[in-house]
Amino acid sequence: MNKKTFNAFRIFFALIISTVVASSVVRGNYILPVIIAATAMYAVYAMKKRVSDVLADERDYQIAGKAARWAVCAYTSFAAIASIIFMSMRAQNPQFEIAGSVLAYSACALMIVQSLLFKIFSRKNA
Repeated sequence: MNKKTFNAFRIFFALIISTVVASSVVRGNYILPVIIAATAMYAVYAMKKRVSDVLADERDYQIAGKAARWAVCAYTSFAAIASIIFMSMRAQNPQFEIAGSVLAYSACALMIVQSLLFKIFSRKNA
């Protein structure tokens, strides 16, 4: 299988997943989307092994790592500033405090996960 056929199957699976998820959520069924998504991920993984072309090289991984680092920095900066703003506005509406806390905790959790993964990957490559 070549890269073009593999990408066509990925797009087809994304179309199927989005259709099933949308219709299942409207009907209130939340189990079927999980099953379909897991099945599609397994199918894509199995098909990826049969691709004869190069799907990604070191440059792609380096760019993805740089993009991920910038995304983490951008989100944590945005979340920190937004949480401060929401916390300062809690006198007007108590719900702002909840939103600010969620943003602050999500930024902290993201930084912790990023730090742990960095430690794991740096030991693996050392």
